[in-house]
Amino acid sequence: MSAEGAGELIHVAAPPGTGKSTVLPHLIALARGSAVVADIDEVLEDGALLGVRIADPSAAPVWPAYDRHWERITALVTRAGFDVVLLVQVPDELPPPDQVTVLGWEIDDAARASRLRGRGEPESLVADALSDAAALRELLPPASIVRTEGDTPPQDCARLLWERVERLLRGPVGRRVEP
Repeated sequence: MSAEGAGELIHVAAPPGTGKSTVLPHLIALARGSAVVADIDEVLEDGALLGVRIADPSAAPVWPAYDRHWERITALVTRAGFDVVLLVQVPDELPPPDQVTVLGWEIDDAARASRLRGRGEPESLVADALSDAAALRELLPPASIVRTEGDTPPQDCARLLWERVERLLRGPVGRRVEP
């Protein structure tokens, strides 16, 4: 829930290998004119921001600063009255509900592991992703998690996610319907 006149901030939290980057263009198309949609990793160049490696487990000490960077970016947009949907990793804890609404998205663990291995990711990252998926299920109630199958086409995943997200947006007339 946002301040009066500000746009909503919705985080779609999903572990690595769920398909965030793949569904992004489809979500952008669905949201056009309704919300700004971004993936937390899309400002990175070769896994780095301003030369600082971010997309690597060894960068864990700088992740909180990177999250604060995104808080500032989204605040710039929402304070102007625009809704923002940000695709993020699974957080360690939920942010205050008056600042961010968090929806989860997950696929079957076997499909996630298969995708990650298919990308040549090390087993340590596969294990971390499976741990993140378990953490997501602990963090959010089942009604707040969108589940798709590993073989669901990206445009269908985007549609299912958008159906859930759209109900949370303020939109042009300031509406908001709880999920």
